[in-house]
Amino acid sequence: MRDVTGTADDKEKNGFFKKRTTSKTNKGKSLNFRWLYIVLLIIIAVYYYIALPPIHYASGEFWFFAGLISIGILIIEVLNDGVELFTEKRNFSFKKISWKYKSLLFLWVGVLVIALVSRVIFSPFFFSEAYSNMITIETADFETDFPETNVNQIPLIDRDTAMRLGNRRLGALTELVSQFEVADDYTQININDYPYRVSPLEYAGFFRWLNNFRDGIPHYIRVDNVTGDVTLETPEQPIKYSKSDLFNRDVMRRLRFSNPFTLFNDPSFEVDDNGIPYYIATTYTRNFFLYEPEANGVITLNAMTGETTRYGIDEIPTWIDRVHPSELVLHQLEMNGKYSNGFWNSMFSQEGVTQPTAGYNYLPINDDLYLYTGITSVAADESNIGFVLVNLRTKEATMYPLDAAEEFSAMQSAEGSVQETGYTATFPLLINLEGRPMYILSLKDGSGLIKEYALIDVQNYQRVYVEPTVERLLLSYAQENPLSVDEIETEEDLQELTGLVDDVQAVVVEGNTVYYFLMDGNVYRANISINQELPFLEEGTQVDFLTTEEGQVREISW
Repeated sequence: MRDVTGTADDKEKNGFFKKRTTSKTNKGKSLNFRWLYIVLLIIIAVYYYIALPPIHYASGEFWFFAGLISIGILIIEVLNDGVELFTEKRNFSFKKISWKYKSLLFLWVGVLVIALVSRVIFSPFFFSEAYSNMITIETADFETDFPETNVNQIPLIDRDTAMRLGNRRLGALTELVSQFEVADDYTQININDYPYRVSPLEYAGFFRWLNNFRDGIPHYIRVDNVTGDVTLETPEQPIKYSKSDLFNRDVMRRLRFSNPFTLFNDPSFEVDDNGIPYYIATTYTRNFFLYEPEANGVITLNAMTGETTRYGIDEIPTWIDRVHPSELVLHQLEMNGKYSNGFWNSMFSQEGVTQPTAGYNYLPINDDLYLYTGITSVAADESNIGFVLVNLRTKEATMYPLDAAEEFSAMQSAEGSVQETGYTATFPLLINLEGRPMYILSLKDGSGLIKEYALIDVQNYQRVYVEPTVERLLLSYAQENPLSVDEIETEEDLQELTGLVDDVQAVVVEGNTVYYFLMDGNVYRANISINQELPFLEEGTQVDFLTTEEGQVREISW
């Protein structure tokens, strides 16, 4: 018969281990880690203060923030339930998992499922027409509808050149350069219908901020986008809110604390028509639940006082030039060209599928700023099928169908005209000269300084004019093409001469009639566009004219 009673020693031993296990378990249960929630709350507050995520369902930063909070809660609860969860005799079973862990798991699984399902449901496969209509493009005729260019306000000072000019201007002011630097903004805007680039000063490091933050930043830089003149502007009050400020005077922190539930972009520095500096942040909604942002207004931050004002998309003041970011506009132009004829067409036959060219530029027209880019076929070679102008304040877009050379081809043509110098071309501007589309750009040397300017025929990019100044460039063009010379403000030295014509000959140069005449042993040339009576000029006629040192006649009469 089996002895089931056990010995006294066995009983004592079993009782010992039972008591020991119970004591250990009780000890484990007595530990409480819920005080760590105070630590977690501090970490959450510090993270939010630094990262500034928007509390918005369509923000990836928000879900990352929520994920960090969830991980913190999970760690604390696991530590608090540690002995129960990891005892050796406990068999793992999903049913036995506490509801708090299940709810956390189900929450994030649900979020992931919603994100994936919405990605499919709101994809171009089902909403190709809606994707193409994120931006509405009207069609117009270039010759009659494209705004004619003010030849005295062609903005050829690009951001790189403006930075060099601005930094050089500040570098000459020793009392400022030791404390401040010029920010990299150099935002292109219009002030009272004239193009400028503006950029604030910023503190040159932590200790410079410590020395100056009580007084603020005294100036901002303004660069004339036509002439390159740089001025150091002094607003009514010092700038107290900037991107180089710390703590609550940081621009993003001030905007986020006043608008915690709003999606907005990195603010740009602008100046109103009265010279008051602002930071402008575009606010967003979504076209398709979680995807495809759409501007729905702006928040302005007065850089002097910190006052914020929010405007709806139909309430934006006209002095604000940049509401719709260039990258977003270009993306919507791409979607418009890709899906205008449906999803399957974009994948296979690609009939009528277009895309913006790889570059873009800005055109100031009246008091608005326009994004300009070429439109080319996805199967294109080196040509454009037209151009698009998009108003960056209203997002009104106009397409000008026009067979033309692609911008980079024009750049190469301009560089080829001065290949012995090694100059590089900037991305061109599209301008309208008496109904004729032309590219105009600057040519830079290896150090980034503008040395010459080029004017290229859009439809025949082998026709290139190159001159050291914009005025001479336009005057050179005017010798062979219709363009009113009186409209061109020039500082070019002209000689006023009077004499008898010894001989005159008409020569056709690239389809344009040029008259060469001999007077006092010197040869002068005049395009027929400057005087329609040139065909009747005869030998022995006394003439009065203005000419350059090179013999190019600007005006002639007799």
